[in-house]
Amino acid sequence: MAFQQGLSGLNVYSKALDVVSNNIANASTVGFKGSDAHFADVYAGALNGASSKQIGIGVSLMAVQQNFNQGNLTITSNALDMAINGNGFFRVQKSPDDQTGYYTRNGQFHLDKDGYIVNSNGTFLTGFGTNDGVTVNTASIVPLTVGTGGIVPQQTGWTEAVNPGQGGLTMAVNLDNRDKHSLAAPLASDPEWVQLQPFAWDATFNPNMFNYSTSAAIYDQTGAEHSLTNYYVREGNDGTDLREWRVYTVIDNKYLVNGAGGTPPTTTLNFEPNGTLITGAGIATRVPLDLSSTTARNGTVVDLTHDAPAGAATLAFNWFDQTPGYAFNLNFGETTQYGMKSDNGRNTQDGYRAGTLTNLSVSQEGYVVGSYSNGQQKMMGQVVLAEFTNPVGLQSASNNLWIETYTSGQPTIGQPGGGTRGIVQSGEVEDSNVDLTQELVNMIVFQRNYQANAQTIKTQDQILQTLVNLR
Repeated sequence: MAFQQGLSGLNVYSKALDVVSNNIANASTVGFKGSDAHFADVYAGALNGASSKQIGIGVSLMAVQQNFNQGNLTITSNALDMAINGNGFFRVQKSPDDQTGYYTRNGQFHLDKDGYIVNSNGTFLTGFGTNDGVTVNTASIVPLTVGTGGIVPQQTGWTEAVNPGQGGLTMAVNLDNRDKHSLAAPLASDPEWVQLQPFAWDATFNPNMFNYSTSAAIYDQTGAEHSLTNYYVREGNDGTDLREWRVYTVIDNKYLVNGAGGTPPTTTLNFEPNGTLITGAGIATRVPLDLSSTTARNGTVVDLTHDAPAGAATLAFNWFDQTPGYAFNLNFGETTQYGMKSDNGRNTQDGYRAGTLTNLSVSQEGYVVGSYSNGQQKMMGQVVLAEFTNPVGLQSASNNLWIETYTSGQPTIGQPGGGTRGIVQSGEVEDSNVDLTQELVNMIVFQRNYQANAQTIKTQDQILQTLVNLR
């Protein structure tokens, strides 16, 4: 009798319709992977081996296998939304202390109240952390956290204590070789030259005392901004004096930095005939500024590196503290004297004010970088991706999560971009890979198969009824 075959068909195609219904229900679930129903025929075992008259006894559902093909990527407005373009999985865990790994393709992440990167289930995205905000620590995988606080200020020149030769201020200045103003008396042979007034940092100071000036922001140890101005004065109008310039440095338009012996200038620059700066043995292009000795307009010598003594004028700087190894340097190594307009092309310095976190970004390599209101950036960590030899063997754990099994094999975990794990696309999510058109066609096919199997049972019932009605 064909009841068993028909019943197996009803059972199998009912489950196949369940698979189709689940795919359709998750057509908009981010990171969802559709499933396919795999069927197998069923034959009764025979003691005497195979028979040419062997008739099957129905069909079975051999497997419901997920399809891990890449889904389309959709752009979002959240920088912490991430999509994987490749075969990898995000690794998450259910608490900071629970080391059990779960895996997902759903990259809809955000920050929780403690600054951890989590998804809507509250599971924690994991990766390589960082100790210094510059490099990642690949020794262990930890839940990624973003410091919700600000970034502390750094005074200009502080890197000198950590990386000698790196701290301070660099100004890429060109001094116009055609400028015919100098301290020397005018040449009888060239009456176009104009003699400058001697530089004097007092009430008589005026624009006729210098050829060119540049200004740059610098920062004290509290992050307060100050102005550093350099005044460039041409020494002469003939011979090597034509290529010699004095530099006077003023802080906050109030205090002239003293040179050796307590008198300016602090720096003299000499140029080759081709306009490049003369460098070499015994010629320093990085000039340390002694901010403990500056002169105000009224002639008072002021120490900008310490608080004023009790009872003195209200000068409380203390922003260039003379910490051992610390130095505030002006780097003139990029200065030139070309026949083009005087210009300050670039200022580079290592100080900054305090800042608050304003933005997060994630690179294709998974680096999570925080941007602050003071223009600084800080490394927060790196997202890791897991890859499986047999992803079809993963076990679904609901909430867009999978767990590893013996069949899937253990994950290989590493940085995005390695192997076939793929890269991370920030500000995008991976859509469900369900093809609705194909699913609707499958629904029609399975429905007809179900109806046909029901018809075989009905037909078998009619045959049985005919036999019962035999007299």
